[in-house]
Amino acid sequence: MTRILIADDHRVVAEGIARIVDESLTSQVVALADSIADAVRLAGEHHPDVVLLDVALPDGDGIDAIPRLRAACPEARIAVFTMYAEPAVIQRACEGGADGYLLKSVSASELLEGIQAVAEGSSYLCREARELMEGYTEQTPSLTTREREVLMRLVQGKTIKEIANELFLGFETVHSYTKYLREKLGCPNTAALVRVAIEQHLV
Repeated sequence: MTRILIADDHRVVAEGIARIVDESLTSQVVALADSIADAVRLAGEHHPDVVLLDVALPDGDGIDAIPRLRAACPEARIAVFTMYAEPAVIQRACEGGADGYLLKSVSASELLEGIQAVAEGSSYLCREARELMEGYTEQTPSLTTREREVLMRLVQGKTIKEIANELFLGFETVHSYTKYLREKLGCPNTAALVRVAIEQHLV
């Protein structure tokens, strides 16, 4: 019986996945976590075989948290389970140590197939993720001048309101730019966006 820890802050989603897993008769959910801190603690307590890990969690980026989960439970296999259907995010997850990548749009049968494959030691990308990665080559994202101006100020630690005042733009306009930047760079939140911008020398 494969023991599963689900880390997802949307309780309805987590409970729905738990029902699918428990009804499979081959796996069982041993714990539900709604934050990275909770996932790390529960991984250390329950020693799951597989962690289903969301990317966007209240206290940070799930991909960045993979080393913490590995430290808490070295034997656990980690499958990112997310809505982010972006090649850049899939690439970042694989490079960040994920053993699998499953989109929340997968069918129940593909979800269980992915869990089993990861549990048995294989790497697994769901069908849609594989299709997204076909022909994809990592490259420096192309940013407009305005996007770079906003990104540079985010890296400097400025708030959306401060950026709007400096660039003589509306608050909602700057908010939209940050959203587009997160989508383009495959980041679930501003902290991850700043880290990726620095790592990729975008500013």
